[in-house]
Amino acid sequence: MKQLFIVGAQRSGSTYLYRVLDEHPEIFMAKPIRPEPKFFLNEELYLGGKSYYENKYFSKLSRDVTCCGEKSTSYIESELAAVRLKEYYPEAKILVILRDPVQRALSNYYFSVENGIENLPLEQALLAEEQRLNDSSYSSSVNPYAYKRRGHYMNYLKVYFRHFPREQVKILILEELLEDKGRFNALFKWLGVSEVSTPKSSREVVNSSNRPIEQGASIRLLRSLVSYYEESVKELEVELGRRLHIWRDQWERL
Repeated sequence: MKQLFIVGAQRSGSTYLYRVLDEHPEIFMAKPIRPEPKFFLNEELYLGGKSYYENKYFSKLSRDVTCCGEKSTSYIESELAAVRLKEYYPEAKILVILRDPVQRALSNYYFSVENGIENLPLEQALLAEEQRLNDSSYSSSVNPYAYKRRGHYMNYLKVYFRHFPREQVKILILEELLEDKGRFNALFKWLGVSEVSTPKSSREVVNSSNRPIEQGASIRLLRSLVSYYEESVKELEVELGRRLHIWRDQWERL
């Protein structure tokens, strides 16, 4: 049985990707989708071992299923998770879905507001980030206030590249998937499952914020975030071997 893991990034379309994969007849994704399993970050669960993990999430599979998967977006921020995934499933396919880091940071902030985690105004929250990153008093698996830091994608990808061959790590760009649903068949081929017609789930918007993403964000703030991510995105483009026009065109409009 092939194994896949959607490891991140937060607020980048991982739930959308999960639903598209779970719709495929040859793929079974661990349930429930919320809360995420986070098995490889939970000491008590992890001590149960590989058999416990497989029995807990994948005990009832149809004959058609050839690939099992899990989505836990905190994994991308944890080298411990990468080590444990490699220990259990050295041949696993690692999926990373990324979003324009400016939009991702804003979405992360609004998600925190809507879920009662954040009470500071946007600009104050971004200014307070460095101080809050040193605060370990939160109850979630990762720091909920890493709005800007979380968009430095290569910092996290490099960790996974240390533990998995690059050919086992697939980097997807959310905006490109939304623009061209045909990209899913390339993904299915990479996963070793059959190509299918356009999945119904690919036309659905899931887990979105109820607020317009740029509400409360001044042009000045947006431009400062673009500048903040410039070098980081260049590094990602080198890894991908192409320019991310779909992000940069949006930036240029600012």
